[in-house]
Amino acid sequence: MKNISKIIGLFIIALTFFAATTEADCDKKALKKAGIATLKPYYYSSAKITEINYQYKTIRKEIEVPLFKGEKYRLVFNRSALPLNVDIEIHDKDMDHRSQGHKPLFSSKDSEEDILSFEPTKSKTLFVNYIIPKGKRDTKIGCIAFVLGYQLTFIKDEDKKKKEESQE
Repeated sequence: MKNISKIIGLFIIALTFFAATTEADCDKKALKKAGIATLKPYYYSSAKITEINYQYKTIRKEIEVPLFKGEKYRLVFNRSALPLNVDIEIHDKDMDHRSQGHKPLFSSKDSEEDILSFEPTKSKTLFVNYIIPKGKRDTKIGCIAFVLGYQLTFIKDEDKKKKEESQE
């Protein structure tokens, strides 16, 4: 009898916990669509929507982005659905392998724009860091959209050669 009452008590606590968690109030499809529109002339490759939950202290979230060598890429971030602006940094090393003086390849620290883009000069694995500022109790959960676009470099080279040959 005691075990049954413990199980029921744990069930009620778990149910209360899940009911208390809130979901982000953002239109994920619209965020992604706005990011894809910014990609041109690049082709859409992938997207990731991250829910940002503000806490009592500043935190970092890191996303690993593998890129194929020899291709051109554009990384687009749509942060229009955030109640508090999140800073974005892009590094060529993860958090565990960066030295003290390591500078990011890209930083949105001084930007107030909602949609940001970055085109890396070299194609290699990149690490996107979201620096989430501390929030207040009433700060809502927000969303940020990351959209990746690519451009096939070898196709452009072939097109240029064809144009040059046809002009001769």
